[in-house]
Amino acid sequence: MPPNPFLGVWQRRSIQFDQGPIETSQSVLWIQAETYFADVRSAPFAGRLTPERYRGMDWRSRFDADLLGFAGTFIWSEAPPTCTWHHRLALTPRQWPDTSNYHWLGPDEFLEQGTCEDDEGGLHPFVEHWHRLHPGPAQVWCLERGEHQGQALRVGNWAVLVHQWRDPLAAVPLDGETFRAFSATAWEYRQGTWQALFGTEASLGIPPQWTPLDLDDPLGPWRLNCSVPANRSLELN
Repeated sequence: MPPNPFLGVWQRRSIQFDQGPIETSQSVLWIQAETYFADVRSAPFAGRLTPERYRGMDWRSRFDADLLGFAGTFIWSEAPPTCTWHHRLALTPRQWPDTSNYHWLGPDEFLEQGTCEDDEGGLHPFVEHWHRLHPGPAQVWCLERGEHQGQALRVGNWAVLVHQWRDPLAAVPLDGETFRAFSATAWEYRQGTWQALFGTEASLGIPPQWTPLDLDDPLGPWRLNCSVPANRSLELN
């Protein structure tokens, strides 16, 4: 199989539902390795997401909430042109495979075309416009420490850290599953330091404040999964 054409750092330029208005206000950063990925998005609503608030949302708000942060594995095919993201870590318990079609506009631009379901089972088509910021390759770290699970990817001056854990004192059942404590943050290295761009946290538990600097700590809990030459993966300036 040819190399993954989606390698690198991607920024979403827009999303459009039901051929309606083109929305550009939400910030999204997605980092893709050959198999692993991590994605984080700015919250389109004020305040923190709680299980009670999630239950009361309409279908469109839940679509946004489900995708505020997630990570896992990725597969793609040329014929038919499809991409599937398997959500191993996610803010909400809805960790279903997410499959869409794609259409290349150029070597670093493509449209993702999929559907989402409303509360009555109706399907709503959407189109996302993606632009590549860096071609990769990516470094991948994994966190497996008791109830704590994480996945982090870093390419050039960008990083995404996704962390999920179970707090026995705060876990809340939701539709037969547990609404886990969660954090996801997008980072950029600029002016000589890593700076948080945007991210999200569930209201369950207090997360450790992981940063990209923790990924390089040999005594820390993050373990390098896929390594590439430093001069290709790290271009900090």
